[in-house]
Amino acid sequence: MTMQKSPPGRAEAATNGAQKPKPAKTTYEKSGMKAPVTPIPWEPLEEAKTIDDVVRNFDQVIDWAIRAESTVGYFAILYRRSTVAVHEALKQGKFINPQRMQKFDVVFAQRYFDALNAYFMPHVYPGLTLPWEVAFVGHEDGKTTIIQQMMTGLNAHICFDLGLAAVEVAANDLDAMKHDFDYINELVALQVPDMLRNLIEISPDVVWLRRALPAETEVIKDVLTRFRDGSWLFAIHLAMFPDTRKEKIVNHQAWTAALGAWYLEPPNRTPFHILIWFIKRREHTNIGRNLRLLKGVGDKPRITAKRGLPIVAEVTRAALALSRIRPI
Repeated sequence: MTMQKSPPGRAEAATNGAQKPKPAKTTYEKSGMKAPVTPIPWEPLEEAKTIDDVVRNFDQVIDWAIRAESTVGYFAILYRRSTVAVHEALKQGKFINPQRMQKFDVVFAQRYFDALNAYFMPHVYPGLTLPWEVAFVGHEDGKTTIIQQMMTGLNAHICFDLGLAAVEVAANDLDAMKHDFDYINELVALQVPDMLRNLIEISPDVVWLRRALPAETEVIKDVLTRFRDGSWLFAIHLAMFPDTRKEKIVNHQAWTAALGAWYLEPPNRTPFHILIWFIKRREHTNIGRNLRLLKGVGDKPRITAKRGLPIVAEVTRAALALSRIRPI
């Protein structure tokens, strides 16, 4: 007598052997992210609790980038210089509420450190945000210039992270924080001229940025003010409308990532595309050497602008060139 086969799954049910559910995928598996291949293993950054911890982490990132010849170090050098400037300003009593701004500086920087850990070790540190993923992936293709890499870092950190850090530190007291919030923007702007002067040694055709603008220009902080003002409005919205926090963060994250992608791959024949093409022609490609040269300006930040100097330097023109050709 021929035995009729049971439909799939019937035998298991008859014997009380219910099919085991598949284990849920982790966030890392769902994202499909893979850790980038690096010549030297990434050393995870410890959580920063003081500004000294922040500077220590920057030193770790920069030293690793030099050894690994990673372009991640370019933005880290600029950021470290800005952090040292904030530290000096705190010592000199430049802030209205120094305790709050110390906390803010640490919370803000920690978002960058979290992004680095999540990018290089996604299986251990999940949660990489889209603006930072765009910025970091842009480092891998080897086609972008130092200017583009710094711009995408500033874009991700100021346009997206800055507002979130402000809400975390002072959600119920944003108005009282506004003066110190703006002053940090001025400190960051003061660091860029020296960075760009050194950058001209690495990328001689950066001078084309100056030629892209008329002789009379505004101060360099205008470009960062555009970023900062957007992040401030972002923070206000999150504080005033907590019920729509998720939707606002998703939308703002997408917008910031799109802008970062535009900086990395500007449309052909646009002014920014032509400018980047000129700059890239003679930019030195020895990343370790470039980072060592730029690292030299990291410990000498500016706290105030030099008196008597006309604000028409290469970097001012460069920043305004970038700001005036923003796609949005």
